[in-house]
Amino acid sequence: MIQYRLDTITLMRKTSYTSIALLSILAPFTLAEEPCDTIQTLGIIYDSEDPSLSRIKLFGMAQYQVGHIDGTDSAGNGFSDTQNEFRRIWVGADVNFLNGFLFKSVLSLTQGENAATGDQDIEFQHFRNLYLSYDLTKTNNGNFSGYDKFEVGYGRRSLKLVDEWQRSATLFNPVERSPFSNKLWPTDSGGSHPAGLWVRTVVDRNDFQIGIFSTTQDDEFPGWEDGTLLYSQWEHDLTEGSSFDLKQAVVSAYTQDADIAEDQLARGNEWGGAIILRLHKGPWEFHSTIGAGENGGTTNPNRDGGFWGLTTMPMLWLVEDKVKLVTRYQYQNADSPEGIRLNSRYARSAGARGEADMSLTGGRGDTHHNLYLGINYYFCGDNMKIVSGIEYDDIETANGINVFKGWTVSSAFRIYF
Repeated sequence: MIQYRLDTITLMRKTSYTSIALLSILAPFTLAEEPCDTIQTLGIIYDSEDPSLSRIKLFGMAQYQVGHIDGTDSAGNGFSDTQNEFRRIWVGADVNFLNGFLFKSVLSLTQGENAATGDQDIEFQHFRNLYLSYDLTKTNNGNFSGYDKFEVGYGRRSLKLVDEWQRSATLFNPVERSPFSNKLWPTDSGGSHPAGLWVRTVVDRNDFQIGIFSTTQDDEFPGWEDGTLLYSQWEHDLTEGSSFDLKQAVVSAYTQDADIAEDQLARGNEWGGAIILRLHKGPWEFHSTIGAGENGGTTNPNRDGGFWGLTTMPMLWLVEDKVKLVTRYQYQNADSPEGIRLNSRYARSAGARGEADMSLTGGRGDTHHNLYLGINYYFCGDNMKIVSGIEYDDIETANGINVFKGWTVSSAFRIYF
């Protein structure tokens, strides 16, 4: 691999010039409707009115991204680092059958580069989704006629908390999710989803779900050898009667019952909760989350205790359905001096390879600000797009001691069908 070492200002200028030039070239360019339709329907290999087997849809997603970081590490030294990788490659399939059954599977072929070595293996990593669900409103039983959906399911699936995790990696707007959103995410240690049993009901403007999930971790399909996590979410649509094109509120939470000797989800958090507000009007969109939780699963007193945070994400369509301005401010705070942490990209991965000194705190602190400014270009909606941005991080630990301060410039190409 050839790695270019560039002065930060030069890189930022080149990145800005490249982005401007790229958008200038792409602005008049629109993929023809037929190629976009081909991408969006590529995975549909069977579609029928026959309820015994109504639909088979394959799924594929790839994301390639580059990033450059420049900042000051926990030892007070300036550093810079450039990385590029296939951030994600996913494949899977949905099968709708027997008038209401859905079988869903998604497996990951890469989690990105190894933080310590920079190597990347493209091979089976784990199943992200692997479940079977049934919508009881499809039966002839009148007990469920009052519901728009009454779903029961079992298997491995995502549990969504903050706004940035409500949207999958195919849909969310920045290059990377904020560290606070990842802090609350109830994932296993490998970055995959847990297995469990859930019920979901949809009635009019309300969408409610509740489930119990195993904290046991496995690349294929986890059992129930360890603790449990109870999860619930309520989404309420407030659009009707308002002046907004979209107005939604979401409340979600989980609590975990697993001791320190057992496998745990959510990096050991004892509990977590979030409230989301989404507003859309004309070209403007505004998404916000406020949340909190309790650290757990550690014998280090510097990493226990409560934490809280918020994100606000104002967005503006500069060119309808083509060019979108994305901004984000994130703040998170912890009771303990190492109760919150930076994302693994890009400062911590630079530290893991010796490009920076993150060993003093491991990228952990108690106060963290993050600012993001980005431009997205959509070739075929979310099915094919370029997502680019620049962000600033400032994370400190007890008594204002610096953990990391610096800038990250990154860009990603995402495509899925």
